[in-house]
Amino acid sequence: MNRHAGGLSAAWLVVALAMPGCVSMRINAPSPDLRPCTDGYAYTQDGWRLGVRHYRPDHPDPNKLPVILCHGMGLNATFWTLTDDHLPAQLTHHGYEVYVFDIRASGENGKPGRQDRINRILRGTPFRESGESNWSIDEMVRFDIPAVLDYVERDSGRQQVNWIGHSLGGMVAYPFLELNERPERFANFVGMGSTIIQANVPQTKMLRANAAIRGLLRVASPGRLGRPLMYHRLPGMEGIDRFYYSAENVDPRTISRYYAYTLEDPGPGLLAQFEPYLRDGHLLSSDGRIDYAARLGQIRTPTLMVAGAADLISDVPSTRLTFEALGSADKTMYVFGKANGHVADYAHCDLAWSRHAPHEIFPVLIEWLDRHQPGASSALPGTALSLSTSRSGETRQIPRSVSAHPGPQVGVDADP
Repeated sequence: MNRHAGGLSAAWLVVALAMPGCVSMRINAPSPDLRPCTDGYAYTQDGWRLGVRHYRPDHPDPNKLPVILCHGMGLNATFWTLTDDHLPAQLTHHGYEVYVFDIRASGENGKPGRQDRINRILRGTPFRESGESNWSIDEMVRFDIPAVLDYVERDSGRQQVNWIGHSLGGMVAYPFLELNERPERFANFVGMGSTIIQANVPQTKMLRANAAIRGLLRVASPGRLGRPLMYHRLPGMEGIDRFYYSAENVDPRTISRYYAYTLEDPGPGLLAQFEPYLRDGHLLSSDGRIDYAARLGQIRTPTLMVAGAADLISDVPSTRLTFEALGSADKTMYVFGKANGHVADYAHCDLAWSRHAPHEIFPVLIEWLDRHQPGASSALPGTALSLSTSRSGETRQIPRSVSAHPGPQVGVDADP
């Protein structure tokens, strides 16, 4: 390391130690879109409190089911609302009730009691929380998803929902649909960058990153140590950032908000569960007894899979393998990239954050949802043929001519 880089690293460490924790920053954020979810709370059977935020449309459409948006690993629900023209705003403009929630161990979530009070203090420091980190995908599937579904049912009166998940937020949908006694509670599923089969293994770089984060978690909070990156990225970070987003597709203000408000700590239990997935290619239960990837053929839920041509975490070959294994007769896969006529090759988080997503991705997603609501015809008036759902499971390309119909922008009114 040269002297300049070493000086920057030392300065970054000093700033990190002085920075407030993620929740402290989010509580004081300039917009509700960046703050922890506190409109209501879903309570799981294993004792977790999960914050929920509700986006209400000006003109609700009674023929449309609510939408639940679930974010990915090491993040919180602010993932969905970092940009000014975000997906929840477009969904509400089209009449959907929208719910986002902070998954366990993110936001202000915790297990009520003495340990939760201690962890609330730790969230304002660079040190990791204690006693709440050994959970895995299995607990999310068994406890979190039903709790959030119950919350939305009580609030909206609807027993079914449209589930949209990004990365881990979509990965958890597969085992839920495979194992839950009431898979029909998901009327429709949209997975954005969500695969549970890896086409190329071992994923050496991600395995190294997994081990590094698990090592850091023993002594500190990676999410809170990342706060200073909102101001300045360290030398050599371009390669790491590329796993998450493409700098040329995402506005600098969005990137600053990402580091300021969205980073959380992925639990060691979750990271341990991901190790065999990255090494061998199939997502397994945490005890290794259930191969979730091998059960994909049991799923019958209408499914839309969205892939980015430049996604390094859920790449197109892995998405296609997951897609082809699905048992649903109503499934569609869209690949967003220049080869298919789009403005950009989309990376992992670009699918929600790119400046182009409101005009290229969100309208396609909403068109697909509209056609799958109760009583909707299979092809809406004016819908382009290339947007029709692929009942046979073939991959579709999306023309650049698709236009967005954004509603009132639910914007963030200040920089971090």
